[in-house]
Amino acid sequence: MLNWKRTIQATLTLIIIGWATPVLSSPIHLLINFLGNVQVKKTQWKDFIQAESGITLSGEDQVMLGNNASVTVYCSDRNQWKVEQPGTYLVSQGCPEGEGVIRLCPKCNNPTIRVPGLREEKLKELPYLISPRYTKVFNDSLTIRWNEVPGATNYKVKVEGLEGEWEGETKENQIVYDGELELGYSHNVTVSADSGVAFTDEYINYDYGSFRVLKDEEAKVLREKVADIKQQGLSQEQEGLILAYFYRGNRLNFEAIQVLKGLVKSGSETATVYQLLGDTYQRVGLNLMAKEVDQQGLALSVEKEMSEVKVMMQLGLGVVEYVLGNRDEAAELLGKARVNYLVLGKRLNKEDEELINAVLGRD
Repeated sequence: MLNWKRTIQATLTLIIIGWATPVLSSPIHLLINFLGNVQVKKTQWKDFIQAESGITLSGEDQVMLGNNASVTVYCSDRNQWKVEQPGTYLVSQGCPEGEGVIRLCPKCNNPTIRVPGLREEKLKELPYLISPRYTKVFNDSLTIRWNEVPGATNYKVKVEGLEGEWEGETKENQIVYDGELELGYSHNVTVSADSGVAFTDEYINYDYGSFRVLKDEEAKVLREKVADIKQQGLSQEQEGLILAYFYRGNRLNFEAIQVLKGLVKSGSETATVYQLLGDTYQRVGLNLMAKEVDQQGLALSVEKEMSEVKVMMQLGLGVVEYVLGNRDEAAELLGKARVNYLVLGKRLNKEDEELINAVLGRD
């Protein structure tokens, strides 16, 4: 019998998307508020289930309201659709399907690492880059942060750009980058500790140590759209979720993480906030952070029998446990995710199905 890791590595490939121009998906709409009995049925589900704040919807999905219920959907064109009458509605009745600002970009900024990486204990000993990591950034003041290494007293940081290198040294686990940010180009970061370990000991994908600076014109357009969202009188959590999806769709992973971390720090009890933050951490290869956030989110949804957000966190945490080398934990979570997806009537994509089969030892 083949070793389980070799079997999975043969099945699952490392897809390097790089910094190519993304092909954006269809516009998405966000359910940002509801009162009373509101249920949702996505096209791939068998039945209606209880609504959840922050979930994404397509125009073909349906919302069903009971008596004295209401729902507000934030449309991709930045308008809001509010329904207060009982009945069943297609989302397209209130949200147009044309060009939209809020979009999913599921594969354009994620190398989709699904092969085992460093074990959890080993990873904690490395100065792995935390931010800015595999992201686009605005041309602003930039602080580079990394994992604090036990026993290390000094760190050396190098940033390589098109025109040259910048080096810094510090006793802290962060440093202000005061070198030139080259617009439109990628910069690669390496961090080494005086204990003899380096960030390069961690990553399988070199792009995890990179960030790209937006060009002025692109940055101007994005800032204007962000300002428009912030002027709409939304609650802190509604605004944060909308901005997080917006940033992710434009490959601004660092900005998305900052917004979502702020919501978690403020005490958010919305599971979608934790699921989205965990998924963003996973996208950029910060699996230890993804694990912590997904565990927090699952604790919030423990009493829910059926929830798309809960199933997504089970799947995400299962993948993270697998990447960290925790096979038993991964098998348990991925098994639960598969069962719950079947209850929803939703099919897993081919890559996730192959991963679950491999971890569970099935053909």
